[in-house]
Amino acid sequence: MNKPMNGCENLEMYAVGGLDPEERVEFERHLQECSACAEELVELIALVDLLPMASEPVSVPDGMKARVLEHVLGESNVQPSSSKVTRIRPWLVGGLSAAVLILGVYSYTLKQNVNELQSRISLLNRPAEAVQVNNVVALSSTAKEIVAKGLATIVIDAKGTHLLVQAEQLPELKNSEAYQVWLIKGKENPVNAGTFLTHNGTGGLYYTIDTNSYDTIAITLEPDAHGDKPRGTPVLAAALLKS
Repeated sequence: MNKPMNGCENLEMYAVGGLDPEERVEFERHLQECSACAEELVELIALVDLLPMASEPVSVPDGMKARVLEHVLGESNVQPSSSKVTRIRPWLVGGLSAAVLILGVYSYTLKQNVNELQSRISLLNRPAEAVQVNNVVALSSTAKEIVAKGLATIVIDAKGTHLLVQAEQLPELKNSEAYQVWLIKGKENPVNAGTFLTHNGTGGLYYTIDTNSYDTIAITLEPDAHGDKPRGTPVLAAALLKS
């Protein structure tokens, strides 16, 4: 036996605004005769109101709440149907609860992503730290047969003073050989500023220093990268001019 159209089976669709205008009018006529549906509709409306705002929220039909409350509170002469019991369908309650949970998690995740994006934008909008080029010296070869050349640049920023070494046309490395940079002051022992390898004769490194402590920079070709004092052949050198 088929259920009558626009009867109790349209209760949930009416609560979420899913009926077309003609079906809505028919169901509102049904509400005037079925107090059980009217009472259940009040509870369904309360559940629908729990749903957080979505991108395209479905509004409850205009005047629906007022009409339902008026019907429930003002028409005490209507007798409830003996064959119908006020109830909330379990599947509907479960579905609405799951929707509330999912939308809650989504809203939290979206908020976190927005906060992270705002932090990144704040960093991008921060003025760039000033970098001052304090000194640039040309590195000269230490032997006639060496055609290598390079630059030693000293830069100063908010984090300190740094030495940038760049060299090219260096002799090709063999086996475990490496180039090592040394900082020297007078006759004191050279200080290891780091090692680097080359690609097609080009290489370099970046090193944080105290420029007031050194007056000379040198690059040597070492048998390996593990020495704490020069053992190999000097390749490039230059005096660090005082600013």
